[in-house]
Amino acid sequence: MKVLKALFLILGLTWSALTLASDEIIQQANQLISEGKNDEAFELLEPLEFDLSGDETYDLLFGYAALEAGHISLATLAFERVLAVNPDNNTARFHLARAYFVLNDYDGARREFEMLLSLNPTEGLRETVGQYLDAIIAREPAADTTITGYVSLGIGNDSNVNSGLSDQIILPLFGIGDPYPFDDSGLETSDDYATLSGGFDLVHKLTDTQNLYVGGNYIKRSNDEVKTQDYAVLSLRGGYQHAVGNQSYRIGLDLSSLESDGEHYQDTRGFDLEWRNTLGERTQIGVVVAASENRAVDEGDEISDYDDVNLSFSVLRILGEEGRGILSGAIDLGSEKAINERDDGDAVYASLSITGQYQFSDTWSGFLLAAVEEKEYDEENDYYIDKKRSDSQFSVIGGLTYNFIPSWSVRLNATLLDTDSNLDLYSTDKQDVSIAIRKDFL
Repeated sequence: MKVLKALFLILGLTWSALTLASDEIIQQANQLISEGKNDEAFELLEPLEFDLSGDETYDLLFGYAALEAGHISLATLAFERVLAVNPDNNTARFHLARAYFVLNDYDGARREFEMLLSLNPTEGLRETVGQYLDAIIAREPAADTTITGYVSLGIGNDSNVNSGLSDQIILPLFGIGDPYPFDDSGLETSDDYATLSGGFDLVHKLTDTQNLYVGGNYIKRSNDEVKTQDYAVLSLRGGYQHAVGNQSYRIGLDLSSLESDGEHYQDTRGFDLEWRNTLGERTQIGVVVAASENRAVDEGDEISDYDDVNLSFSVLRILGEEGRGILSGAIDLGSEKAINERDDGDAVYASLSITGQYQFSDTWSGFLLAAVEEKEYDEENDYYIDKKRSDSQFSVIGGLTYNFIPSWSVRLNATLLDTDSNLDLYSTDKQDVSIAIRKDFL
């Protein structure tokens, strides 16, 4: 009996020592991978495969080191073991798809990439997956057509549904000290609302480097009480895209129609020219030139008609080894040409926006956008004496997304919007909070 107890004690101490040694080796390998020394990490981890195979942490680390070191078959087996234990591990699925891609198993790679997209990854990871799917299309001889879409239902509350003023104001034109007699529609009004939205995108491959695309979106918002502010927007787009190496070029046409208070209110038509350049696997820069015509349907509203020309510069950077984060920024410069002598005349504007997104886990992700815009008009306003309108707008939009099952998500969004103008008639602010359930289709 004493011999057996001693034997069990020795085995326990040996197992504890092996566990401690394994943990230390895993930490060393993780450090080597972070330094880009994947071959050395693989050499450290491979001897542990017999003992630690089936451990999610080990298999994920070993699979990545094996993939980067060129041992693709071993990497595939390791990632498959991870997914057998945890099918929702986005990181393992992404690298398994990469391994299939390297092995020229495009069906397997596409299957895993599309499964990953259905789990609503970060925009950065989605962008990278899109590049792999484009590469798969380019390498396959047959033409292909892909269709994606979504539908969403939501509810929310808008603190200023009519973009009105928070209080009565004094206008010089109507007498010193006399407030302008706004009716209730001109003052800030809070209301609850419901939304229905959906969209689709279709891409058809013409050649290895050329695609045609069409897409559309529809959103309808119905307010609980302020029905005059109900609206619906239908937008359609289509165009041609050409890719050469890391660069892509696109020319597109855009159409949209706005319905307000149950009536057809405004139509917009325009075009855009886009150039994008992917620098490595993590950085993308782009330039977009766009022009549009905005026309009211009713002759009584034609004073609001204008043409818009816009130039946009953007940069996008994927962050982290696993692509969980993305940071992007854009600068927009533009001008509005008033067609029918609107009150403030023509305008020029400039804006800066910065967006951050992060995948906290396989089911939770979030984003935060901050933007500022300055807008200057060139005509004196009819309501003020010797003053030209100048607006500054600041906005913050944040959101969280929870994927409770593949391709289904719940999204919570919050918007803060503040517009300051030298003409207090145009100074407004609002807070908007909404929650929606969304279904994505591949």
